[in-house]
Amino acid sequence: MQESMAGRGPSRRQVFSYGGTAAAALALGGTGGAALQRFADQGQMPPAAPSRTLLNDASGLNPTRARGITFATSSSRDTAELLKPLLGRIAQGRDPALAISGARHSMGAQSLLRDGWILETQPMNRITLDSDKQVMRVGAGATWREIIPVLNARGYAPKVMQSNHDFTIGGSLSVNCHGWHTNSPPIASTVHSLRLLTADGTVVTCCPTKNAELFRLALGGYGMFGVILEADIAVVPNVLLRPAFVTVPTQDYVDAFTRRVYAPASQVEMAYGRLSVDPGNFLNEAIIGTYIPIQESRGRRLPLLPLPQPGARRTIFRNSATSSSGKTLRWWLEREAGPWLADKVSRNSLLNEPAAVFANLTPGTTDILHEYFVPQTRLWEFVRAAQEIIPRARGNLLNVTVRDTRRDERSTLAYARRDVFGLVMLFVQERTASAEARMQAMTRDLIDASISNGGTFYLPYRLHASKEQLNRAYPTWDLAMHAKHRYDPHGVFRNELYDRYVPE
Repeated sequence: MQESMAGRGPSRRQVFSYGGTAAAALALGGTGGAALQRFADQGQMPPAAPSRTLLNDASGLNPTRARGITFATSSSRDTAELLKPLLGRIAQGRDPALAISGARHSMGAQSLLRDGWILETQPMNRITLDSDKQVMRVGAGATWREIIPVLNARGYAPKVMQSNHDFTIGGSLSVNCHGWHTNSPPIASTVHSLRLLTADGTVVTCCPTKNAELFRLALGGYGMFGVILEADIAVVPNVLLRPAFVTVPTQDYVDAFTRRVYAPASQVEMAYGRLSVDPGNFLNEAIIGTYIPIQESRGRRLPLLPLPQPGARRTIFRNSATSSSGKTLRWWLEREAGPWLADKVSRNSLLNEPAAVFANLTPGTTDILHEYFVPQTRLWEFVRAAQEIIPRARGNLLNVTVRDTRRDERSTLAYARRDVFGLVMLFVQERTASAEARMQAMTRDLIDASISNGGTFYLPYRLHASKEQLNRAYPTWDLAMHAKHRYDPHGVFRNELYDRYVPE
């Protein structure tokens, strides 16, 4: 194995294509923890924070007073030793519980705990690559921004990750992320093993055949079952991809996607859909983007090309947040100009872009993500329900991306219990109590629409679901919480997701 520390300040991809790039940057969290990230970008970390530190996450709606912050080290082994005394004090009732934080791109304080301790994992970012086995071993605090250049230099790329590079490995595993990778389950399917620091201070190796229950609980477990220290994760040879786009009525999306992606002779490796947010054509039209590999480029060391004109792309996108005509213009550009402007792009370059390119910097509003997973044959039924629910709630929908997510057979808290389409929705919300109340009501209506169509909703976002909705969408929730009480009887690991849905 050859070890390499990730470089700082990587490039962004070069293709200027609204059909192929605007959606990519929208599986985003936001700018929570920006000050901390600036320290990390300079290769150093701030000193331990004083007690009563006020933290927030990507939503900007969760100012959370922490008891204090403790920082991981670059070594997973040293981090475990550093944390053991604190875990002991927590178990004895001498200190409040610990929440685990990466880049804090979640939106419901899943990485925070009011008056609790916060573990900042980002210094734990060592990366090694075993080219023969096509497996990387990576610290939980490493971001994909750090990982991609290391893989790229050796001719490899992530097998499954989100469509932006801002997220940490620990966060990606804890939410069991997914992306544009076709015919693929979520990231849990790519994990060979992980090292987990449990509530009693023991470091255990978990894999499908060893400590298998903890393995299934930790993947998609939101830090409730222990600290993911590092993981062995599959990678694939990098490849140059040729994009293609087609516009179809949304009600024909399933058939059109199936013909392009699932046909026996299909070579598509990455794909996504976009739905129109143009008020005059609301959710009725879709763009399907597909990426076919240029086989002779597979495994080559391809350049990470910079992305030109991010300012122009950002201006067009953000202007559509406050203008119906802006949404109409943007959809026209995505549909008509995007395919014409798109060009070949490597797998790594396609994924090597920060969400911050499109982030909301307006003081009075924030961007809020939702995601709903519906069986593929029920996509149009869910969309029709959304066409009624969102305007009725005065929801300002800025973007919808559709992703192909295959059945997850690894995570206890699986959101894809069958093959599904994931609909990633980005809303702009005012920072007011009334706007928050409307958002909660709309969210619950959309959750009901998803569940009634045999679907689920994603847990990294605002904690607006009722406990009854949570149990309907995640029938294994109570089973997972019983397991948590066995593995963590003293409640060492907690966060606001746990406190919201697990009564005392």
